[in-house]
Amino acid sequence: GGANHLPIDLTSRGYRWCRTCRIVRPPRASHCPDCDNCVLRYDHHCPFVNNCVGQRNYHFFFGFITSVMCLAIMVLPVLFWFLNSSSFEDTMKLLMNVSSGVLQPVFYILILAGSLAALAALLSFVLWSYHVFLIATKRTTKEYRKNLENIDEEPTLCAERGPRLYDPWAQVDPMDLIRTDEAPLQTPGTMCSSGCWGDD
Repeated sequence: GGANHLPIDLTSRGYRWCRTCRIVRPPRASHCPDCDNCVLRYDHHCPFVNNCVGQRNYHFFFGFITSVMCLAIMVLPVLFWFLNSSSFEDTMKLLMNVSSGVLQPVFYILILAGSLAALAALLSFVLWSYHVFLIATKRTTKEYRKNLENIDEEPTLCAERGPRLYDPWAQVDPMDLIRTDEAPLQTPGTMCSSGCWGDD
């Protein structure tokens, strides 16, 4: 394939041939099997946002996980304050005495929600800390997990976003998108369209 014809000076600088897209990939780019595209400075494919995280959207992804962590951390004190307030305890005691414990499941649901919020806060803090570590070491998730070198020592978060490789506003002819092996079959004429009853 094309990998055999790639010049040595390009391969030594980190350029590789993508067998799927049939293009020469720049350093730190990788092919995402989920999106079926090559992504510049590929970090990972995120199932939560259903998109690849790479050069052009890593800072948005980092902002997203920072927001999730802050939200989870802010929910915990409010929930614990609500569960530990004296008015809540008095209300729960009164309701349990009056209605013989009908609202007791509400109390357990609130405890379960608090436990889930604590777990979400812990997991989001671990994920956020991991990405802070990656940013500090100028590596991507893929480079860290596979022990790949950052050839050009470009930062992960604060680097330039790079040029757009396509124009999303360009006019596209829909007929250009139809592959010949997927082209719809021509619908045959009706059986009586050619004068079945003597209509010439």
